[in-house]
Amino acid sequence: MSKEENNLKKLARTNLATNFVKKCKGEWNHDEWLKFCDSIKEKGYSPIDLDQVGLLLENKKAEYCAKQTCACSN
Repeated sequence: MSKEENNLKKLARTNLATNFVKKCKGEWNHDEWLKFCDSIKEKGYSPIDLDQVGLLLENKKAEYCAKQTCACSN
């Protein structure tokens, strides 16, 4: 397993992505995305495939939106 894959798996086992989605209420802009990427790198999740991080966030967003009474945009 590559270091990028290992870091992604470690990240997925934390609440960082879920907490980000909750904080943003399922919606975020590019600047917020970049800040999240910087924050995970600062926490030691580097190198990491940011495309895969994006997919992880989208999966967490789908879980978050499924639990909400109002619909998130897809």
